[in-house]
Amino acid sequence: MALSRNQARKNKHARSIKKSTSSLSAATKYRIGVYKSLKHFYAYIFNPETKQVITSVTTLTNEKNSYGGNIAAAKSLAPQLAKKISELKLEDQNFIFDRSGYIYHGRVKAFAEELRNQGVKF
Repeated sequence: MALSRNQARKNKHARSIKKSTSSLSAATKYRIGVYKSLKHFYAYIFNPETKQVITSVTTLTNEKNSYGGNIAAAKSLAPQLAKKISELKLEDQNFIFDRSGYIYHGRVKAFAEELRNQGVKF
Protein backbone atom coordinates (compact mmCIF):
# COMPACT_ATOMS: atom_id res chain seq x y z
CA MET A 1 0.00 0.00 0.00
CA ALA A 2 1.31 3.45 -0.88
CA LEU A 3 2.31 5.81 1.89
CA SER A 4 0.44 9.02 2.47
CA ARG A 5 2.30 12.25 1.74
CA ASN A 6 2.68 13.00 5.43
CA GLN A 7 3.98 9.52 6.26
CA ALA A 8 6.47 9.71 3.37
CA ARG A 9 7.65 13.10 4.69
CA LYS A 10 8.11 11.65 8.17
CA ASN A 11 10.15 8.78 6.75
CA LYS A 12 12.37 11.26 4.85
CA HIS A 13 12.82 13.27 8.03
CA ALA A 14 13.82 10.18 10.02
CA ARG A 15 16.40 9.21 7.38
CA SER A 16 17.75 12.75 7.33
CA ILE A 17 18.14 12.85 11.12
CA LYS A 18 19.81 9.45 11.13
CA LYS A 19 22.32 10.54 8.48
CA SER A 20 23.05 13.92 10.05
CA THR A 21 23.61 12.59 13.56
CA SER A 22 25.77 9.68 12.44
CA SER A 23 28.85 11.88 12.07
CA LEU A 24 30.40 13.05 15.31
CA SER A 25 30.68 16.73 14.33
CA ALA A 26 27.05 16.98 13.24
CA ALA A 27 25.84 15.17 16.34
CA THR A 28 26.99 18.07 18.51
CA LYS A 29 25.56 20.94 16.43
CA TYR A 30 22.36 22.74 17.26
CA ARG A 31 19.54 22.12 14.80
CA ILE A 32 17.01 24.63 13.48
CA GLY A 33 13.88 22.72 12.55
CA VAL A 34 10.68 23.76 10.85
CA TYR A 35 7.14 22.45 10.70
CA LYS A 36 4.39 23.81 8.52
CA SER A 37 0.67 23.27 8.56
CA LEU A 38 -1.92 24.75 6.26
CA LYS A 39 -2.59 27.69 8.58
CA HIS A 40 0.67 28.20 10.49
CA PHE A 41 4.46 27.89 10.41
CA TYR A 42 6.66 26.80 13.31
CA ALA A 43 10.44 26.93 13.86
CA TYR A 44 12.49 25.63 16.77
CA ILE A 45 16.06 25.20 17.98
CA PHE A 46 16.97 21.71 19.14
CA ASN A 47 19.88 20.95 21.49
CA PRO A 48 21.46 17.59 20.50
CA GLU A 49 23.14 17.03 23.86
CA THR A 50 20.04 17.29 26.02
CA LYS A 51 17.70 16.23 23.18
CA GLN A 52 15.32 19.06 24.01
CA VAL A 53 13.88 22.05 22.22
CA ILE A 54 15.55 25.19 23.56
CA THR A 55 13.27 27.80 22.03
CA SER A 56 10.66 28.13 19.33
CA VAL A 57 8.72 30.70 17.33
CA THR A 58 5.39 30.33 15.62
CA THR A 59 2.85 32.29 13.64
CA LEU A 60 0.27 31.42 16.31
CA THR A 61 1.63 34.27 18.43
CA ASN A 62 1.13 36.88 15.69
CA GLU A 63 -1.72 39.34 15.89
CA LYS A 64 -5.23 38.05 15.37
CA ASN A 65 -6.84 37.91 11.93
CA SER A 66 -3.49 37.48 10.20
CA TYR A 67 -2.96 34.40 8.09
CA GLY A 68 0.10 32.45 9.18
CA GLY A 69 0.33 30.00 6.30
CA ASN A 70 2.01 32.16 3.67
CA ILE A 71 5.55 33.15 2.71
CA ALA A 72 5.32 36.59 4.34
CA ALA A 73 4.40 35.03 7.68
CA ALA A 74 7.30 32.58 7.46
CA LYS A 75 9.70 35.43 6.66
CA SER A 76 8.45 37.39 9.65
CA LEU A 77 9.52 34.58 12.01
CA ALA A 78 13.20 34.74 11.01
CA PRO A 79 13.99 38.01 12.87
CA GLN A 80 12.19 36.68 15.95
CA LEU A 81 14.27 33.49 15.94
CA ALA A 82 17.49 35.44 15.28
CA LYS A 83 16.68 37.62 18.30
CA LYS A 84 16.15 34.55 20.48
CA ILE A 85 19.46 33.10 19.23
CA SER A 86 21.27 36.27 20.32
CA GLU A 87 19.50 36.20 23.70
CA LEU A 88 20.73 32.62 24.21
CA LYS A 89 24.26 33.71 23.16
CA LEU A 90 24.42 31.19 20.32
CA GLU A 91 25.47 33.65 17.58
CA ASP A 92 28.85 31.98 17.04
CA GLN A 93 27.30 28.52 16.56
CA ASN A 94 27.00 26.82 13.19
CA PHE A 95 23.52 25.34 12.99
CA ILE A 96 22.08 22.51 10.94
CA PHE A 97 18.92 23.50 9.06
CA ASP A 98 16.40 20.67 9.37
CA ARG A 99 13.72 20.86 6.68
CA SER A 100 11.77 18.04 8.39
CA GLY A 101 11.27 16.26 5.08
CA TYR A 102 9.75 19.27 3.30
CA ILE A 103 11.21 20.33 -0.03
CA TYR A 104 13.34 23.47 -0.01
CA HIS A 105 10.72 25.65 -1.63
CA GLY A 106 8.15 28.29 -0.69
CA ARG A 107 7.80 28.98 3.02
CA VAL A 108 10.76 26.80 4.02
CA LYS A 109 13.08 28.50 1.52
CA ALA A 110 11.86 32.00 2.40
CA PHE A 111 12.38 31.36 6.11
CA ALA A 112 15.89 29.93 5.59
CA GLU A 113 17.01 32.79 3.34
CA GLU A 114 15.66 35.43 5.70
CA LEU A 115 17.38 33.70 8.63
CA ARG A 116 20.68 33.81 6.71
CA ASN A 117 20.11 37.52 6.05
CA GLN A 118 19.76 37.99 9.81
CA GLY A 119 23.30 36.58 10.23
CA VAL A 120 22.58 33.02 11.36
CA LYS A 121 25.07 30.51 9.91
CA PHE A 122 23.98 27.08 8.71
